Amino acid sequence: SSGINAEYGVVICSIEGGNLNPMIAAVLGFSNLIGDAISMGVGDYLSAMADREHQMTEYKREKWEFEVNPEGEIQEMIELLEEQGVSKEDATAIMRTTAKYPDLFMDQMMYYELGFMPLDEDEKPSKQGVVTFLSFCCFGLVPLLSYILCELIPSERSIAFPISCVFTAITLFLLGMVKGRFATEKLPVAGLKVLLMGAVACAASYLIGFIVSSLLLKDDEDPCTMV
Repeated sequence: SSGINAEYGVVICSIEGGNLNPMIAAVLGFSNLIGDAISMGVGDYLSAMADREHQMTEYKREKWEFEVNPEGEIQEMIELLEEQGVSKEDATAIMRTTAKYPDLFMDQMMYYELGFMPLDEDEKPSKQGVVTFLSFCCFGLVPLLSYILCELIPSERSIAFPISCVFTAITLFLLGMVKGRFATEKLPVAGLKVLLMGAVACAASYLIGFIVSSLLLKDDEDPCTMV
């Protein structure tokens, strides 16, 4: 929902609150959409890459320690299992058996010692960045759709903002329901939560745009003529 809130709240609501030319909303909306999408995508890629490199570094270190001092690492894992409530006899039997399979032992050691799940080779940082970029663009485009449609029908430009409100509200509610499905939360409640948070952010942007416009524009200036 961050893409929708960024476009609708920061750009459209602030511009409409300032009663500026709707074309400004379209121009700034698209430029802000692409800029934010690239920023989010690159940021997600760099974050995933850093996490992956950190995990691989720790994996190599733990593997070296296991190769140099296998008995010490086995004893360490036995102690960790005992802390989880496993008896010393069972913990010893489990780790002695697991140690016969180095890859499996390494996965267990990474999880119990450092909290890392096994690396998934299919989860590429670049793929994660592209997915973030595309999803931000898709959902961030929703508030701008009405401005695109109303530009094609000049006589309907006055209803671009109300239509954008409807499009955005429906999308935020549906996104909240999807989130609630994964979080095992009641779908209507989850949808309303996301919708409410988006509404508060957008209302604040609209109010700020109105206040700033009122303070900066002279009485004889028409904000709608400002491009």
